[in-house]
Amino acid sequence: MKKLTLIFALLTFVSFIGNAQTLSWQFANYEVINAGSQLQFDIEVKADVGGTYHRDLQVYFDYNTLGFGSDIVANAKVTVADLTLMENHYFVVNSADNTGSKFAVITEASNEMTEWASATYYNEMTTTFQGLLRITIDIDDNTETAGIAFDETLMNGGQYYQDDMSTDPIKYTDPCFYDNNLSGNKLSTVYGNVTYANGSSSALSEVTVKLMDGVVEVASDVTDSNGDYNISDIDDGGYTLESTTVKAWGGLTMNDVQLARQHVVDPLVTLTGMHYFAGDVDEDGYILMNDVMAMWQEQTGTPPGFVHFWIFEEPGVTVTSGVGTQSFQGICSGDTDGSYAP
Repeated sequence: MKKLTLIFALLTFVSFIGNAQTLSWQFANYEVINAGSQLQFDIEVKADVGGTYHRDLQVYFDYNTLGFGSDIVANAKVTVADLTLMENHYFVVNSADNTGSKFAVITEASNEMTEWASATYYNEMTTTFQGLLRITIDIDDNTETAGIAFDETLMNGGQYYQDDMSTDPIKYTDPCFYDNNLSGNKLSTVYGNVTYANGSSSALSEVTVKLMDGVVEVASDVTDSNGDYNISDIDDGGYTLESTTVKAWGGLTMNDVQLARQHVVDPLVTLTGMHYFAGDVDEDGYILMNDVMAMWQEQTGTPPGFVHFWIFEEPGVTVTSGVGTQSFQGICSGDTDGSYAP
């Protein structure tokens, strides 16, 4: 009987060790948004081994009061939004000022006191990072750093997953791992909007906007569906914006060919701005009859035509006191009348 009891105890111990899990935490998607007025970032987490369903998770992080002020909960300066790991089965129990410079948020599963672990009532903690929460904080001073870092001491010991044999919680193994922090990230931003040089100024998504310091790329962002870009964590100073896109080329019609020809032969017709650059299909700085001929060949399917490409303005932008803004336009080569709506 003693031997059976010992075997049972050993099996129970091995089972417990096999279920032990360690979590890794990270910040992601750091972005200064809304004309430099807010910082937004995600909190992500993963397990070292798959198979557990998370139950209670707690997050504590410090922040720089010079950048955000103090007591961001009491002063209504922070919002918390659910991400993938919070979908369907979870809620935020409480968000609080742990101290004047430390934020705390606690999450729980809705069915943790009534249901065992299963995909019906809980979400699995996978071995790849998933978003838990999205944090947005109002900024007081864009010249400061974020100072955001996990409080490892408070977070270790506060993370639980659901038992699959009862409604009891099981603690994730300590210590957790913390892959990064945002302590040195600046609360600065360059932002703007990219549009097509047509009559309606159509928003251009999928444009990679690069912030250049001379020939050095400092940072970049890709425009969203509204044509907006935000580049964060940069120093004050002067820069240039350079852009590329994967969007399809288009817009060339016989009207474009005719406009380019009139520009060459008729002094009363002059293409200017982005429409001028669109007509310079050989990119030698001028619109001449060889450009007109290349456009006509392209339109009629007569070789050789010309290479399709996008043209973007390359404006300068100055970042002062942590904020710079610059909007600009793009156009397709050959679209001299700006009629394309990509």
